[in-house]
Amino acid sequence: MISSKCKFLKNAPLALLGAFFMSALCNADDTKKTLSEPTITETDVTPTTPAEVAPEIKPEAEAPKSIRFMAYNLKNYLTMDVYLKGGVREPRFKASEEIDALVEIIVAEKPQILGLCEIGTKEDLAHLQNKLKEAGLDLPHSIHAGGFDKTRKLGLLSALPIAQNNSEDELIFEINNRQRTMGRGILSVVIDLPNGPTHFIGLHLKSKRPIRDFDEAEIRLNEARLAKEHCNAILAKAPNARLVVYGDMNDTRKTPPLSALMGRSNSKNYLGDVFLKDSRQELWTHFWSYQQSYSRFDYVLVSNSIKDEVDMENSHITDLPNWNEASDHRPLLVTFGK
Repeated sequence: MISSKCKFLKNAPLALLGAFFMSALCNADDTKKTLSEPTITETDVTPTTPAEVAPEIKPEAEAPKSIRFMAYNLKNYLTMDVYLKGGVREPRFKASEEIDALVEIIVAEKPQILGLCEIGTKEDLAHLQNKLKEAGLDLPHSIHAGGFDKTRKLGLLSALPIAQNNSEDELIFEINNRQRTMGRGILSVVIDLPNGPTHFIGLHLKSKRPIRDFDEAEIRLNEARLAKEHCNAILAKAPNARLVVYGDMNDTRKTPPLSALMGRSNSKNYLGDVFLKDSRQELWTHFWSYQQSYSRFDYVLVSNSIKDEVDMENSHITDLPNWNEASDHRPLLVTFGK
C-alpha cells in the first residue's frame, strides 16, 4: 500500500519536487552549522555591561551594651624644654619609648572613650590618635580644650560621635582681690551612650608645685568651685542629666577641693566617687618621684542619675607592669552599662 506521502510525491509537479529537495538540502546544511557553529540570536547575547543589581543590605551593627571609659594623665604628651648639662634648654617631644608604652596600655584596655590630661597641641592629640589606630584602636572623634596654660591641655578621643562641645577656656576667679584664670579650663562634651546622652567633664586642677604670688592649694580650691558651678548649671537645666566628671585633681580624697567638687552626699547635685582599686586592691594613681610619694590624685565622679550603671566588676585602676614607662600616673578604667 502506497502511503499518502508517497502519493503526494508521485503526483506532485516536477517544480514542486525540485523545491522540496532543495529545501531538504538547505535544512541539512543548517543542521551542520548548528552542530559546528551554534547560531547566536539576539536573546542569546550576554550584555557587555553588568545588569543593575540591588545593593546588598547589611545588618546594622549592634549597639554596644556597655561602654569602657578611660581617664589618663599622659605625663607631657607634648614638646617642652628639657634641661641639659650646663643649664642648656632644648625642646623635646615625649620620648618614643614612653609613647609606645602609653599606646600598649591604652590598647590593652580597649576604651571606647578616652579622657586625657597633659596633651599638648591639637596636632599632638592627632599624633596619639593615629598611633592608637595603627595599633588597632580606632577613636575617630576628638575634642581639644584648655585654659590659661599654653603648654598642657585637655583632650578626649571617642569611638562614639560627640553630640555637643560645651568646653570652657576662660574661667576667672579671685584670690585676695586678684584675678587669675583657670589653668587648664574645663573640657565638657555630650556623648550618646546606650542608656542616654551623657556629659563627660574633664579637669586638671593646679598641681602641688608652689608658684609666686598665689597659694597653690587655694588655686586648686577655686578651680574645683568653678568646675562644680559648671556641673550645677547642667543639672539646673536638666535635673536628671548624666554626668561623668574625671581627671587629675592633684589632691587627695578628704581635702577642700574634692569636697567642693563632689558636694554634700545627701544633695541632688552630689557627684559620687567611683572607688577604684588595682589588682592588689591598692588605691594610688600617681607616683611623685621628687617626693617619693604615692597618692590618689585621679578620680572619676558620677551623678546620681548614672551611678547605678557603673559596672564595678569591670572597672579598675590599670596596673600593667609597664605603667611607669608610660607616665607617672596610672589610668582609671570605668565600665558603664550593667
